[in-house]
Amino acid sequence: MMRLLRERLEARAAAGRPVTVALAGAGRFGASVAAQISQIDGLRLAAVADPNARNGAAALRAAGWTDDQVRRCEGPAAARAALAAGGAALTPDADALAAAHVEVFVDATGIPETAARNAWAALRLGRHVVMVTVEADVSCGWALAREARRQGVVYSLAAGDQPIAIMELFDWAAALGLRVIAVGRGTRRYPFDRHGDPDQALARLGYDDAAARRLRLNPQMYNSFRDGTKAQIEMCAAANMTGLPPDRRGMHEPSASLNDLPNLFAPADAGGLLHRVGAVDLANAVTPDGASDIPEHVADGVWAVVGSDHHRVQEDLRIHGTRVSRDGRRMALFREYHLCGVETPLSIAQAALLGAASGAPREAPVAEVLAYAKRTLRPGDTLDGSGGRLVYGLVDRAEALQTEAALPLGLAYGVRVLEPVPADRPIPAHAVQVDPNAFIARLRAAAAEPPAAAFG
Repeated sequence: MMRLLRERLEARAAAGRPVTVALAGAGRFGASVAAQISQIDGLRLAAVADPNARNGAAALRAAGWTDDQVRRCEGPAAARAALAAGGAALTPDADALAAAHVEVFVDATGIPETAARNAWAALRLGRHVVMVTVEADVSCGWALAREARRQGVVYSLAAGDQPIAIMELFDWAAALGLRVIAVGRGTRRYPFDRHGDPDQALARLGYDDAAARRLRLNPQMYNSFRDGTKAQIEMCAAANMTGLPPDRRGMHEPSASLNDLPNLFAPADAGGLLHRVGAVDLANAVTPDGASDIPEHVADGVWAVVGSDHHRVQEDLRIHGTRVSRDGRRMALFREYHLCGVETPLSIAQAALLGAASGAPREAPVAEVLAYAKRTLRPGDTLDGSGGRLVYGLVDRAEALQTEAALPLGLAYGVRVLEPVPADRPIPAHAVQVDPNAFIARLRAAAAEPPAAAFG
């Protein structure tokens, strides 16, 4: 597929018709996407939306535009005019971008409610959507994917982030007819991290103030890495793409080296952790006591454990596999890195030139992320979502959300607490005041109805 994609990009470049791209959110991830687009003939970042004009202008410069080629626009008409004149559009409002004449809309805002609204508007206008904001995808991605199919366009998660890196391993194994036993990503989570505060997140990750400013790091986002919520979110996205649910709430997340993967992520009757074949999980790079890293870990990468029922294939896996289980029946595939932002243009090109998603949720979710109280919640508190002071998330099977009448993490942003909730317990939906007119709440409600109903 990569050869075909390269040929299509070369053809668009030769014809002077590069794929035009709009980007909402010019933070750390968005800026990386912009820079990499500038290196690919056949793609052009034509417009950026960010409330911080300096960030937006920096992204356009990274994409190869000079300051005198960039027009600051306040609405759709101005954005369309900027692009028609051969320049680039910079706007504080993503609505202007979706209405501009671009082929692919990329959301990297990091704000679930905003990202969902942006993506819906772009899909309804016939734009392909590449979703970087995984928090939005796990909240309503299946509804966005359904709308994309209805509009005849593509909704895709972004290559370079762990969910699509996992999906690439899964697709490779499944296409070969291998039995996929488990898929996952690495983590680096210490015993005391679950209740971490965003104010200390960057320092705990080794960034001083100067580095944080230079790299434009978001403390709350980085706290979601450290308290484990981001990994839970990403594995929920992987579950909803692959159809493989978590084996238990929060997953097992054992401390594991590369050699441990095919032994730990195995059925219980084979000495492993899993109650069922076919699950998503995490491999922690930190020892259980938090004292040190595991040798040969996969903290920054992704993995899959695969097997076969055919004796000849089992023999080949043993002969050629680099990390094979002790009983010789399973092999670990792995990639020790993921390139956030750098690989995202592949998803952009796939959508525009092949009409294909790098990965998208199935028709209905198999997993949800439940909002948990990070501390004891009291009436009047305002929930602050993933990576905040008051909330963390744990993934579970989708039905758990209804069974426990729990609050999904995507609705745990800016809502007021009505009733006390003990620390480390799921937040009941009735214990908070969710705005029924919030976009994600409306989209989730509409998605539960027959798909013929329009949602505006």
